[in-house]
Amino acid sequence: MALKRRPWQPWGDGSSRVAGDTKPAMSQENVELAHRAYAAFQAGDFDEWVSYFDPEVEFSQTAMEGTFRGHEGLREWAAGLLAAFPDWKPSIVEIRDLGDRALIHGSGSGEGASSGIGIEVDFWQVVEVRGGRVVWCAAFRTEADALEAVGSRE
Repeated sequence: MALKRRPWQPWGDGSSRVAGDTKPAMSQENVELAHRAYAAFQAGDFDEWVSYFDPEVEFSQTAMEGTFRGHEGLREWAAGLLAAFPDWKPSIVEIRDLGDRALIHGSGSGEGASSGIGIEVDFWQVVEVRGGRVVWCAAFRTEADALEAVGSRE
């Protein structure tokens, strides 16, 4: 079943919602947390980046990479990514409220360390935040896959 994409609009309160949503906006604190975490990663401040995650976080970025756990797992994943793409820059395109979770549509770009070939990719992450920290994060190649995973975790 194809998902119909609705236009995204930034709202005056700084949150991000899909036009036409009638649910309450996700916590402004969670939106700001996501933006701060992405900014810390872009700046290369991995101590700050890791601080936005629970010490027991479960972090799955691709099926090929597997699941990383805890702050050391986050650092291991980031080191591997940056070894392949030293100038990797992720950014947030959209954040959507999914109740107790959020769907982040992101994009990233960088050049391969060995090849020098540039890439640009879109990706989707589902994050669960409790107590002001990310406790679960998983990345997907498609929006449909991300939304399917949300249903399977409930």
